[in-house]
Amino acid sequence: MKKKLRQYLKMIVQNFILPAFYRLFCIQRIRTGLVVFADGHSVARPERMNRLFEGLNNDQSGKDAEGKAFYEIAEWYHDFQAMSYISALCKMLGFMKIYARANYVVISDNFLPVASCNKRKGTFVIQLWHGCGAFKRFGYDTADDIPEDYVGNVFKNYDIVPVSGDKSVEPFTSAMKLHKGVCIPIGVSATDQYYDKEYKEKCKGDFYRICPEARGKKILLWAPTFRGMAASPVICGEEIFKNAANRLSDEWYVIIKYHPHMEAKGKKSTIELPTERLLPVTDILVTDYSSIIFNYSIFQRPVLLFAPDLDEYSDMRGFYLNYHELPGELVKTEDELFEGICNAEDMFDINEMQRFYEEYMGGCDGNATKRLIDIMSTKRYRS
Repeated sequence: MKKKLRQYLKMIVQNFILPAFYRLFCIQRIRTGLVVFADGHSVARPERMNRLFEGLNNDQSGKDAEGKAFYEIAEWYHDFQAMSYISALCKMLGFMKIYARANYVVISDNFLPVASCNKRKGTFVIQLWHGCGAFKRFGYDTADDIPEDYVGNVFKNYDIVPVSGDKSVEPFTSAMKLHKGVCIPIGVSATDQYYDKEYKEKCKGDFYRICPEARGKKILLWAPTFRGMAASPVICGEEIFKNAANRLSDEWYVIIKYHPHMEAKGKKSTIELPTERLLPVTDILVTDYSSIIFNYSIFQRPVLLFAPDLDEYSDMRGFYLNYHELPGELVKTEDELFEGICNAEDMFDINEMQRFYEEYMGGCDGNATKRLIDIMSTKRYRS
């Protein structure tokens, strides 16, 4: 009953209160070049926004003849779940004020204030999203993400959704109920960092500074996704993985990195570094249905698919691709997992991984941010 009440309150806020305040603030003119980076799940800029943020700050084509920047950047980050309902509402109302004047709004996850109103024509919403590829069904393509009685469209008002490759266009368009042409396979901005030698060296430096005992060892990363609703997430196979990991020799260094939804519920990963910064140091990735496999394919290294609940998960949630055609050996039991880890490098098929990368990550070549900024320049508001 409490959960239902919260849901109805959320719908009232989204469909009535926020739109009313947005219309009130629309008496002001849109500010040409104003870019608002916003997130309702963190108190600092999410890692996946960094490349675009830096690109807009450094892009010389974004300055006029006098050297004045075309882009004025504002940042708005708050963790709604860590606030009281009244505090979160007040923060949302504050966002609606700047939203009404923004030329561009950049988000990277579900963000209800953006979808709450009929936005002005001079405002363009860019959804960077938080994962590459299209793996498990999400959004309106599954019953797990959006309650059946929810009124409103949580993905409303999106103008640009960059995706990692051609095979992601149709799934994202369907899951978000978008119009044709909103999803564009220009690559995911955040993946540009993996083509940056300085960034990768920094990731390694930070990792070995925090984990000096890992030097000279093979780095094994287990990065499972969660099951169920984001508000009450669970994982599968934890005991099996830990038992298999305990059987490994001292040449291995094991990292367990839980999904952020799990961490928010008190699960402690073995390291605080974001998953994105762990990929450059990882020798073997173990995952299940996480989109991290797409990012990791850039490095062309071995993957193990540890999915003890594959049949159940497939029936309940479903996939956009054929799970059995993914690059990497499928393992379900402790013995299979242990043997798979020990033999992963010998069994690794580089051609299979390259095929996967080309099919699903074709737009991620290190220049995705530049392409996105070029598109933004064509959508500048003219007062």
